[in-house]
Amino acid sequence: MKTKSLILMAFTVAALLLLVAPAKWVSAEPIRLGLPRQMGSSLVWVADNQGFFKKRGVDIVVKEYEAGVMAVNDLGADKIDMAVSAEFVFVLQSLKNPDLRMPATICMAFDHEFVVRKDRGISQPQDLRGKRVAVTRGSSGEFFLYNYLIFNRIPSASIRIVYYTPSEIVKAMADGTVDAALSWQPYVTEMEKQMGAKVARWPAQNSQDYYFPISTKKFFLEKHSKTMEHLLAALQEAEQFIVKHPKQAQTILREKVRLDPGAFSAVQSSYNFQLQLTQDLLVLMEQEAKWAIRNNLVEKREVPNYLNFFYFQALDKVKPEGVTIVH
Repeated sequence: MKTKSLILMAFTVAALLLLVAPAKWVSAEPIRLGLPRQMGSSLVWVADNQGFFKKRGVDIVVKEYEAGVMAVNDLGADKIDMAVSAEFVFVLQSLKNPDLRMPATICMAFDHEFVVRKDRGISQPQDLRGKRVAVTRGSSGEFFLYNYLIFNRIPSASIRIVYYTPSEIVKAMADGTVDAALSWQPYVTEMEKQMGAKVARWPAQNSQDYYFPISTKKFFLEKHSKTMEHLLAALQEAEQFIVKHPKQAQTILREKVRLDPGAFSAVQSSYNFQLQLTQDLLVLMEQEAKWAIRNNLVEKREVPNYLNFFYFQALDKVKPEGVTIVH
């Protein structure tokens, strides 16, 4: 009888412990995340492939785009909850939408290149005068194109700029509609693959890296602050995975950006996959906002205080050493 009482008591205690034990946190609804098919999205792809989001209780639905500007446009239309893009895209959109927020960046990159048709007599920057040059409107490519022209003292009025999506740029170069293009991977390699010796590739960023931030909206963060912490924790795990298991990570990423092993090896050193918010990023965004206003790309006439656009709370908890912006 005494033994039965002890067993009953043990079951009762166990049941009570189950009742009061905290349940594993799970996001209440799927989070729609849009991202470009670029190497800058690598942390998301690795985290998704390795189940790091699920492990943290975050239900992610990934939607891929040709360019980050397309993802951010869908974010503005409330078709997705978060977007990955270049920081220049965030800057342009922030000048129109003050509710945008940036909880972290997930990559630094140096991958923008000019692809020029040598058979059109282009062998040096000055040969771009009088030529048709393709770029994606509102993308980081547009910013680097104008900076490239300024650096090489080529008046923008001396070339004819035409706007295409990345895949349209590849087609326009191949069929001769344009003479040169400024783009990024994997589209630069695709142009070279299709056209071979007809084209040459030139670095287009000078010495300026750019960043891939996660963008979302203020009201989303107010409702999903815990979601953001868990999402960033999953991305931090992906960052560590790339360092510890480089060959496995490379296999995942090659399949995503659709580059053959040789092309992938040639470009992978152009990326630094880190979860961070840096002071350099803040300075760059301010410079880009000034440039956009000066060139009448937006109606706003004043550079906003970008400290108000950063959401520091999640990264401060997940990876405080990644935050170097004074705030």
